[in-house]
Amino acid sequence: MPSSGGSAALPPDPLLSDRMPSASAPEVPAPGEPLPAGAFRPVVLCFLFRSAAGRREVLLGLKHQGFGTGRIVALGGKLEPGETPAQAAVREVAEESGLLVEEADLGFLGEVTWDFPANPAWNMRAWIFTADRFTGDAGLSDEITPEWFPVTAPPWDGMWEDAAHWLPRVLAREPFSADIVLDAHSVGVASASVSPDRAGGTDGTPERPIAQGT
Repeated sequence: MPSSGGSAALPPDPLLSDRMPSASAPEVPAPGEPLPAGAFRPVVLCFLFRSAAGRREVLLGLKHQGFGTGRIVALGGKLEPGETPAQAAVREVAEESGLLVEEADLGFLGEVTWDFPANPAWNMRAWIFTADRFTGDAGLSDEITPEWFPVTAPPWDGMWEDAAHWLPRVLAREPFSADIVLDAHSVGVASASVSPDRAGGTDGTPERPIAQGT
């Protein structure tokens, strides 16, 4: 769904920009290669915000293919070998929505891990980014139909159940870390732990390993 771009955006939040993770690229399994036992696949999510018609809005999208098909999700995806998290966030936003974001305009909020005991190959750890400054018009891609939603009324019924545990932190722009364990059906939430600060060191570098080699 076409949407207006950076002309309605707010300036970047310097407090969030200060929380950017390390510029080093994490180890990423080669395309098609399974995760080593006990590892979490590195991914990024990027939430774009704008002000329109006197209200704050966040960009989400209906997933057409791949993991999460049929659900409303954030823009994002897996890191490619050699990419930093920020580079991956910029690339994924462009590929999925057509919007262009500069790395300097990204803010880093924290991390979310998803543990799928019934499907360990789905285990993921995400860096969560936000941006208020971008250019272009959001449009349909092969993977996503992007749509702007009021931050006060996210489309909960169309999202993964676990989003209710951590997405409010994103919408409030509050640094956090979250650990989600999915149920035996890999749909519902078996447990959720959300801490009011980002994980990792002072530069945002994760304390726990992402992948144990390739």
